[in-house]
Order: sequence, then structure tokens, then C-alpha cells
Amino acid sequence: MKLYHRIIEAQCPANEKENDLIIIHGLFGMSDNWLSIGKALSSKRRVIIPDLRNHGQSPHSDNFSTELMVEDIAEMLLDLNSNNPILLGHSMGGRVAMKYALSIPDGVSKLIVADMSLRPPKLREEHWAIFQSMKLAPIEQMHNFKEIELFLSQHIQSKRLTQFILKNIHRTKEGFRWKLNFMALMNSFEKSIPPLASEEIFDAPSLFVRGGNSDYILAEDYEAIYAHFPLAIIETIEGASHWLHADKPKEFIHIINSFL
Repeated sequence: MKLYHRIIEAQCPANEKENDLIIIHGLFGMSDNWLSIGKALSSKRRVIIPDLRNHGQSPHSDNFSTELMVEDIAEMLLDLNSNNPILLGHSMGGRVAMKYALSIPDGVSKLIVADMSLRPPKLREEHWAIFQSMKLAPIEQMHNFKEIELFLSQHIQSKRLTQFILKNIHRTKEGFRWKLNFMALMNSFEKSIPPLASEEIFDAPSLFVRGGNSDYILAEDYEAIYAHFPLAIIETIEGASHWLHADKPKEFIHIINSFL
């Protein structure tokens, strides 16, 4: 699948450029959410930020899995002549980045995983609330974003998550539409994103960044991380939630740049 993607060119001369950085968003996300982080990390490298299948401006498909998303990323990198890039993935994107690095270890120079472990993925209560609100919201018949926001807020407790989900709506001549193929995601998420049980090892530099207030990477996850990624460094951003890059962008960028 040909993914929609955004490119931020390196800010340094061509002869000083380092390997490309690929930023892979999480569930319900899109490339737009990572533009400010991408720009901050582009001083020495080209930054490529795709929309995963069924997200943002990329094509929709009823077929959805980690393996397919890895194939999509590989196709994009081939098209863009991006060799041995650095992968940075957040949440579900972190799982895609890990799977890519384990499947194609010679095709990745460094790996960065933002707040995701190797545990089997499980849709949380907040995820189900989001999916149900999308399913119930008659956005085609609504008149403005405020009306949609009010409806979503009746199902999604967090105002922050409500604002995040609103970014997945666009206005057309026929009315409002979802950018997300949320039905395909809802129907196939858990069964199509299996645990990373591979015996493969990625023995290049790896960085795992966890939010201090998040439970996506716990102490009991460290053993599995080191088993698959023996050179892994695990850093914690205190006071940050699962959305660590949005909560503490300066700290997040500093940790990433120090690792790179």
C-alpha cells in the first residue's frame, strides 16, 4: 500500500546528513501530530512521517495487521530510497517499529520505541469508548465541530482525548467524514496485532522511552525488552503520561537527540 507521508528535509548540508528518521504514529494518530517533533529532530537528518494504513490520509483497507504495516513502511522506504533509517514509533507505532527491526534487522540502524512494551496488545477501556463514540456519532448530519465535540465528550471522559479524536474528522462537500477507517481498526485490532513472540534479536542500538505516569512499560517488561533488544537503553520521563511527547516535548526531544 502506498502510504501518505510528510517529509522534513535535513537542515544541514548534504555531506553532513545522517540516516533518515522515520516516525511512526500510534492508534488514532497521524503524521500531523508529529510535525513539531519531526522538525526539532531534523537538524542532521531527513525526517519521514507516514500515515499508517486506515489512518490520516493513507488508503483504507479491511486488512489490518502489524505485518501489513511493516510491509507498507518497507515499500515507502524503498520508494524514497531510504537506506538503514532510524525508526521511532509511539504506542502501536512502537510495536510496528519493533516488528520491523526484528524482521529486517539489517535494514534499521537504530530503534526508538516511545511507551510500548512487548506485552500482547489489549484494547483498553478508553479505546473502546473512542470506538463506540465514533460508531454512534452521526457526524454526517452534524453542522460544526462544536456539535461533534459535545457528542464525543458524552462518551470520552478525557477532554484531551476528545480533542485528539476531533483531528480525525474532515469536512467535505457532503459533510463531515472520518479520516480513520475505524470499523476495520475496531474489528481487527487485537487479533491482527499479536504479541511479539519472535526469537529474533535486534542487536543494534535501541532506546525505549517510557512515561513515568504510564503503565505501558512496567518493570516486569524489562526482561523481554532486553531479550529481544540486548543493547536497549530504557529511559523514563517523570511526570509524563502515555502521550509523553506531548506532555514533555523538550525532555522527549533531549532524550532522543542524546541517543542519536
